[in-house]
Amino acid sequence: MSKYIIVILLFILISLPLIAANNAKDPNPLFLISDNGKYGYINREGKIVIQLKFYDAKNFSEGLAAAENGVSYGYIDKTGKYVTDSLFSNAGDFSEGLAVVKIGDKWGYIDKSGKTTINPQFNNIWTFSEGLACVKLSGEYGYIDKTGKYVIGLKYSSAQKFSQGLAKVVFNEDEYSSDWGYVDKTGKAVWQTTEYYDDYWDE
Repeated sequence: MSKYIIVILLFILISLPLIAANNAKDPNPLFLISDNGKYGYINREGKIVIQLKFYDAKNFSEGLAAAENGVSYGYIDKTGKYVTDSLFSNAGDFSEGLAVVKIGDKWGYIDKSGKTTINPQFNNIWTFSEGLACVKLSGEYGYIDKTGKYVIGLKYSSAQKFSQGLAKVVFNEDEYSSDWGYVDKTGKAVWQTTEYYDDYWDE
């Protein structure tokens, strides 16, 4: 069996319990639907719980969902009521109590009350995972903690979220090759190679 197939099978085996765990966290999930350019939510039985009234919306995460009122995004609860101000140009999921939001052309983080916890300053960001979040600034990637402090400085050509204590990063990249591997939460490389497979990378 080729190395490529083995990696794909391992990825599937690792992903299945994670998907099951995420579904088990919410005993009464709502599901995003859209029709004629408007978004709303249904329950497991297919009943509309939140009317299709939003111009854009995201899936629920940690009890809240980002929804656009036609001008900007805010976060709604499962009754469809906004629980934060609607002042974000884009917004993403909550993870570990914080959500990614965009104000103007910069990304930062808020808590569930809508309070800014890490000021918008990044070109791109990812949700927190295992206490750290991947951020991008000036073309480089690094990792911050929930206070906004860099735990691993901006030094990678690309990077992904932490999972099981490790994160996939590209150390150096040019037109012809990529030097990539995995780092621990101190930024120490635990595995590194110059062999590069596009299918192994899903930023």
